[in-house]
Amino acid sequence: MSVDAATVRTARLHAQHLREPALPDLPTAVGHLLAVQGQELRPTLWGLSRRIAPASRHGEQTGFDALDDGELLRTHVLRPTWHLVRPDDARWLLELTGPRVARTMASTEKQWGLGDPTAAIDAVAEEVAAGARTRAQLGALLVARGVVAADAPGITLTHILMHAELRQVVVSGPTADGRHTYAAFDERVPAGYGPLGSTFDPDDAVRELWRRFLPGRGYATAKDLAQWCGLTLTVLRGGLADLLDAGEVVEVPGTGDLDGLTLLSTPSGHDDAARRPVAPGPRAAAPSSGPVVDLLCGYDELLCSYRETRDVVADARAPAPGRIGAFIHSVAVDGLLAARWRWPARAPHDGELELQWQREPAPAEHDAVRDAATDLAAYRVRAVAG
Repeated sequence: MSVDAATVRTARLHAQHLREPALPDLPTAVGHLLAVQGQELRPTLWGLSRRIAPASRHGEQTGFDALDDGELLRTHVLRPTWHLVRPDDARWLLELTGPRVARTMASTEKQWGLGDPTAAIDAVAEEVAAGARTRAQLGALLVARGVVAADAPGITLTHILMHAELRQVVVSGPTADGRHTYAAFDERVPAGYGPLGSTFDPDDAVRELWRRFLPGRGYATAKDLAQWCGLTLTVLRGGLADLLDAGEVVEVPGTGDLDGLTLLSTPSGHDDAARRPVAPGPRAAAPSSGPVVDLLCGYDELLCSYRETRDVVADARAPAPGRIGAFIHSVAVDGLLAARWRWPARAPHDGELELQWQREPAPAEHDAVRDAATDLAAYRVRAVAG
């Protein structure tokens, strides 16, 4: 069976639990997706909450409790940006992708004339051994020790702390007065390499990457995964060949807008897609049940997990919704991008939300966005209460 854009879009909405969400909590949601891009932390946690079963949402905190308790960690991995990961996945993912992230950072470091951070990292390690520290505290420490000049640009400390993360010296600690902290890596991350066992094998790690990526993403291509994890196609194809031979992954030809592409899926995911009704594409009127609206974080995994096939969520009726000012987040209507929104400074009242539509919305779509914004307001209230 070949798959077109509508089939792939539907499969992704279900695989990511944006449809029929059934996950029990935020750590499970992150584990299902393996890693979740998270530099916009509050919007990211909101997006993860949409993957949780509705019956579990009321008691679910906003995610900061999971970060404080160490059930979730936030670090630089896969690409030079923040990601949320489960503790069992932090060590092997950093071992696998950390060297690539470091190489990606090299051009910026050369441009700024940043040197070897080893001495500074050693000082950071000594400090966090006594307890978690904020960025400001670590910066002051490095200045006091003469490791960093008092007038050094902010990127110097960023460079040091990112390398400390990549070298598995520090990872996110509990918040302190609402501020992110860095804690000793080994105090927050269990020994060993999670699903790989007590030793790290790069070939096993690549196979595990495929095994964990595909179930949470629906259909994807090798180039999609390469963009997501930062590894080369050569490295990824070696592990993929093993899984294809073992029958753990299936190749599926694309058709329509995806003609000429080979998509990859788990056998069960492909079977489920064949049985599932396909979500509607662009249409002039909403169905009787009303449109389904998703308020997506700008870096939601529905958007950031794909490169070669990311246009399956594009709406032919709307221009590409590029970033405009602070409107960095996306509104999807029935799985298609239709507008931009920005995270409100305060909890929105009565479903109010600042939007930039990319096309003329139908009245039912306005109502559906209002309902979604009301859910966001309730979530923000719980965030304050928590």
